[in-house]
Amino acid sequence: MKLCDLTQFYSPLSGGVKRYVHEKISYIQNATEDEHVLIVPGAKTECLASERSRIYFIHSPLVARSSRYRALINLRAVEQILERERPDLIESGDPYQMAWKAIASGDALRIPVVGFYHSHFPEAYIRSAAKFLGDTAGEAVMDFARRYVRNLYTQFAATLVPSERLGAVLRSWGVDNVRPVNLGVNTTTFSPAPDDAATTRATLQIPESRRLLLYVGRLAKEKKRSGLIWRRGTQT
Repeated sequence: MKLCDLTQFYSPLSGGVKRYVHEKISYIQNATEDEHVLIVPGAKTECLASERSRIYFIHSPLVARSSRYRALINLRAVEQILERERPDLIESGDPYQMAWKAIASGDALRIPVVGFYHSHFPEAYIRSAAKFLGDTAGEAVMDFARRYVRNLYTQFAATLVPSERLGAVLRSWGVDNVRPVNLGVNTTTFSPAPDDAATTRATLQIPESRRLLLYVGRLAKEKKRSGLIWRRGTQT
């Protein structure tokens, strides 16, 4: 089987989607006989090939200099790669123009297409902007976002979500093809010992009466992690 992921949520520096697709590539290469194709934006157009894996970078303009995210606007190049590779399954990893292209190409090539709802963008981005418009206009913008999500994701053969809670939100919006997927934990990278919490408390002078939380992820505003930051036992 040949699987294809395409997304513009891809930065050479970091990111959860990058981690997701590269963990998938690693698993396919080490534990299966399948093939994998990844289509993402890049600083230049090139293809990096290894055993049963090909990563296609398509030259795309920067949209964020600090994080190095890019907008993939050359959809014809995406179409040509899909026509040449002819994967058995396409997975779309973002909700923008790449997603619509994946659906259109899948229909034309008779390839099933699924979407992974990696980013709850109406809540992370649109609601933050809509609050400056007032209650009426803000709710109208959020309603448009909900309808956009419903119109896009109901066209996929399935919509994958990383949690049942998020799946329940999408179902309430009318997305009826939700499939929760447990992403799991890479225990080679993350394997805390039983006494690690005690050592961390002692190092940071956090008393036992305080709750200790560990945040693993990008320090991005949309993650809303400000309430989880602790400094010497004091919440900030």
